[in-house]
Amino acid sequence: MPYYRSAAVPRASCLRAAGVRAVVFFLALATAAAAADVYVETVIDPSGQLRITTKRHREIVPKKEQDQIAFDNAQISPDGRAVGWLALYPNCCASYPVAMKLVVLLNGEQRTYTGSGLPISRWCFWAGGKQVAFEQETRQGGMGVHYELREVDTGQLTDKYDPDANPDVVTKPPRWVVVLDSRG
Repeated sequence: MPYYRSAAVPRASCLRAAGVRAVVFFLALATAAAAADVYVETVIDPSGQLRITTKRHREIVPKKEQDQIAFDNAQISPDGRAVGWLALYPNCCASYPVAMKLVVLLNGEQRTYTGSGLPISRWCFWAGGKQVAFEQETRQGGMGVHYELREVDTGQLTDKYDPDANPDVVTKPPRWVVVLDSRG
């Protein structure tokens, strides 16, 4: 039987390795805890700050992005796994802010949607919370209307609809667009 000799490993190295494993373990636990969040309430306070409460009574206060004035139209997905809101920004041509971004929080990770770059006029969760749909259009006149349907888990674009893309061809809007439009 062959004899193998291994180099002695200093005790401090073993302790450092054990410490690294412990840190990785606790980070995994923290990630799992964030992944298990179930959102139960959203409140926008008088200062325009969004406050989200989880089933475990943890409060999440998302930071405003640079130049963001406030939050609006916060919604929780039907399954409670995601929460979304509109980010409001100053409007150079009017006295009121406009929603330029839709933000969705899932498992502690935020995804931001800007679509075609126009203001977002309405949005909703779709397919039981697995997707998010939103409409964009100019503030005055309803020109340049654009719709997007995206996967909540990946952010991937699933479908889009541009009714003004070809004025010579009238296309029937997808069901998700009809439902979104019916929500006023």
